[in-house]
Amino acid sequence: MDKKPPLTLRKARFLLLVAVILIPALSAELLVAAGSSNPVGLSAPVLLQTHLPGNVGYCVYQLADGSLVLNTVNQSCTFLVKLDSSYRILWSRTIQIDGTAILPRLLVLSDGGYLLAGIVNNLYTLVKTDAQGNTQWVKTFSSGAPINYFMSVIQTRDGGFAIAGFGESVMEGLGSIWFTKTDSAANVQWNKTISGPVADCPSTIIQTADGGYILSDVSYSFVPNQAFFTLVRIDPNGNLLGNMTYGGYGYYYQPECNCALATSDGGFLMAGYLWQKPAWVVKTDAEGNMQWNQTYGEEGSSITDALETQSGYLLVEFSAPNDTGIVLTDKLGNQVWTGTFPSVTLPVGLEANFNTVIDAKDGGYIMVASKNDSAWLTKLNYEQDGSNWFQQNELQIFLVVDVAMAVTVVGLALLLMKIRRVFRTKT
Repeated sequence: MDKKPPLTLRKARFLLLVAVILIPALSAELLVAAGSSNPVGLSAPVLLQTHLPGNVGYCVYQLADGSLVLNTVNQSCTFLVKLDSSYRILWSRTIQIDGTAILPRLLVLSDGGYLLAGIVNNLYTLVKTDAQGNTQWVKTFSSGAPINYFMSVIQTRDGGFAIAGFGESVMEGLGSIWFTKTDSAANVQWNKTISGPVADCPSTIIQTADGGYILSDVSYSFVPNQAFFTLVRIDPNGNLLGNMTYGGYGYYYQPECNCALATSDGGFLMAGYLWQKPAWVVKTDAEGNMQWNQTYGEEGSSITDALETQSGYLLVEFSAPNDTGIVLTDKLGNQVWTGTFPSVTLPVGLEANFNTVIDAKDGGYIMVASKNDSAWLTKLNYEQDGSNWFQQNELQIFLVVDVAMAVTVVGLALLLMKIRRVFRTKT
């Protein structure tokens, strides 16, 4: 009959077994923990320009040669700013009307000029400039409403403009859509007042292939706790064709549809806000039938701008008085990644549907906002398909793997030294 190994040898074998089993297991556990955790924010966005005029940035566009044009404002005027492809300021134009002009909307026009738009002295105001930012004309329009909000403007296929606004009889009261079509010189061709069940507040104009229009909207009802996101269909002459609503009772109380976009599959994406709920997004097909809806962020969050990416959607999220978030989703609206810009602020509420974020021609995204009471312009160096959005997380994983391997090597070395001492004691 064989004798059992001495106690000290059995201890040595046991310690070696522990080393072989437990230390790699610990390494795997560390790897899983690192791989499942999301980074808390975007790593070091590249500031493109730190000497912009104005306190708040509203819209940004990139031109064919890689240069940028954007509009910023302070308390008394609007600045139209042009940057070269290296993000150096080429020129800045100050726009004032009657001593003040806050013009948060900006378009790049087909003739190479620019259009700035907003409400000045309760009038809808358009300012047209040439390619160098020199003012060519100023046009104003009255909707007849005591209180007006400028919500959206597009250049139409015929070179004219379509304008959507919201008119109220009293502050924070019920109102209606004011929708206007002009020619290229901003002469009114027609205008319509469109009233919903109780209130309408359009956010985005989308021109359809037949020359008609889609307005993203929100409507309320006398039924308690019932409200909707709405797509309003209008023919080329401004006549109402119908609408489709999304939402309903209870959970969808007091929504605000801040923005919408036409998607590559022919459908529409609508994004915004729900009262005391997370931010809300609705995706429809080309006929307006809802395909999915999702919420994002914490209570009080609001999506203020959106882009379609190759693999899904990029959402700009107002998440706190001094924080701005980015949410990346797949095509079904499932959140893939989220990050936060601390102390970066966005215009919110009725002032939400701006051209805040754009695709950069060399990859990634360019974004304008406000930080530390200054206009803030930054570049997010990520691929459009989102494949590198986890780069920071992957780096964390590799670091943890390296640490775990180091722990394993050191642990084995210590155990082998212990085993050697055991054998020396025995002999």
